[in-house]
Amino acid sequence: MQSQALVLGFEDCTRDCAQLVGGKATGLGALLRERFQVPPGFAITTVAYHKHVARNGLSSELERVLANCTTYDAQLRASEQIRNLFDASVPPPEVEDAICRAYTELSQQAETPVAVRSSATNEDSAAASFAGQQETYLWIIGERELLRHVVRCWASLFTAQALAYRTHLGTDISDLGMGVVVQRMVAAEAAGVLLTLDPITGDGSTIVIEGAYGLGAAVVNGEVTPDHVTVDKTRLAIRTKSIGDKSVAYRFDPAARAIRLEDVARELRDRPCFTDAEIVELARLGKQMEQAMGRAQDIEWAIGPDRQIFLLQARPETVWSQKATARA
Repeated sequence: MQSQALVLGFEDCTRDCAQLVGGKATGLGALLRERFQVPPGFAITTVAYHKHVARNGLSSELERVLANCTTYDAQLRASEQIRNLFDASVPPPEVEDAICRAYTELSQQAETPVAVRSSATNEDSAAASFAGQQETYLWIIGERELLRHVVRCWASLFTAQALAYRTHLGTDISDLGMGVVVQRMVAAEAAGVLLTLDPITGDGSTIVIEGAYGLGAAVVNGEVTPDHVTVDKTRLAIRTKSIGDKSVAYRFDPAARAIRLEDVARELRDRPCFTDAEIVELARLGKQMEQAMGRAQDIEWAIGPDRQIFLLQARPETVWSQKATARA
């Protein structure tokens, strides 16, 4: 039965199983069903998370650490203690086997680099957005490292930021669950984010695209001034274009088998990281996804070495959607 599955393919991650795999996984499932180009992968379900917690006796420890955890200093201390508890834990054999089988199928002959992303079950609900409060790990290679980073994603359900936000919302710890997305990496020439409305004004006639060289982490982390483009959603015509000073980029270092933050050549810094044709194509994909899902979308994208466009994540936009709901 799907409700007891430890691992699901993205194609099986429908809205009906949002509480099983979390928002990132259902977003990827929606992208696949709309036939977008999505790097392959799989979702580790909340069943695996709960089995891990039970097998390692973490429930009582979590309750103890989180008791009276109402100030941010206390939440910082609690988060560190919980991370240590998870670091010392070991996945149950059936969970480990299911994850390793799925990774072997994804890798085929070689150990494939993957992104390991937390996919909390309540991160993008109508009443709350936990986006960015839990962890993502890039370019993870091999079964041992994959398992270690899955556990770290589970632990990130209890980051200090998430604990503070959850206290504000009054969320019961017993309702918590964490899915994890494992997705083949794209060696991105450029990457960034796309919103199918203007995040400043809420203008739904505008698509906003931001991007920079290399992996998208530099954009998400605010470490560069990205290229910023607005596109007319109806005509798919570029309205404005601002080229940022993209001085650094995250890239994979094969010798070190790790992500490195590298300097971008000076002559490239003030050049756009994408062509006008790629901007229009990204806007078209964003518009198509918004129409399919019936609401504004927040999308992460990457352009591979062959200039092929991939959509890495899609989730509902929450800020202006909540405002619209409140006015209704």
